Amino acid sequence: MKNITLSLTIAFVLATLGALSARANDLDGLAGKWVAKGEAQGQTFKQVLEIKKNKFTFEIVRDGGQTALYAEGALKAEDIGPFKAAKFYNIQGGSSASDLQAVDDERTVIYSLGYNEMTVAVNFDKERSEPAQVTRYTKVAATTEAKTLVIDKIVMHKSPQSTEYFLCLDVTVGETTKRFNVPDKAYEKDGLTIATDLAIPNVSKDATCKFVMKLDDVAGDECAEEMDNRSAGSFAVTESGSQEYKPESQWRYTVYWHLK
Repeated sequence: MKNITLSLTIAFVLATLGALSARANDLDGLAGKWVAKGEAQGQTFKQVLEIKKNKFTFEIVRDGGQTALYAEGALKAEDIGPFKAAKFYNIQGGSSASDLQAVDDERTVIYSLGYNEMTVAVNFDKERSEPAQVTRYTKVAATTEAKTLVIDKIVMHKSPQSTEYFLCLDVTVGETTKRFNVPDKAYEKDGLTIATDLAIPNVSKDATCKFVMKLDDVAGDECAEEMDNRSAGSFAVTESGSQEYKPESQWRYTVYWHLK
């Protein structure tokens, strides 16, 4: 009897864990930004539904880009018989994201997922003033999140300058250029680590970073066009990395960076 009870308990636990896992996977499938086009009273608009984990935002946007309705709240996946359902609750809504009030309502919709498509049946959960309808959403391709590229340091393994020198570094990503230069700051000796902490905003992974490094033994001339030594280089941006450059036989250095 104990063995039977234990077996039933294990079966129940496994079934429950399986159901929870399936619901989590359902939320993973719903994650992302979904857009549907609509028309009412001769006017076209977009419905934009964005789901992140168990949270959602919903927006109706007119042709001119003006928000007509905005809502946000919580979301969970459910099974209703053979159908997959999403329950929207703790809803706040208004004319914009800055004008929200609590909505005393919950909405349950039936949905099915296809390749980058989601078909949703709305207003079937109870009698509502809006008519029941079926809407097809298309998933918007995810964009690479822009971060800040930080040029951490330069390790000057070998310098072409025989005595002390001054350094100027211009870094460019897209249309943005930032400069590292400490006026009257002299550097010397090989194997020197120069902390730069140069930040370039709005950089995506795999973007191309270009730079120009200039050296001169006279303070103030390192950023001019008549400097002693000039090295141009580039690298593909990664989460973190380093790359060595050897522009001259007596000049070798490594650039270190990371995204934050």
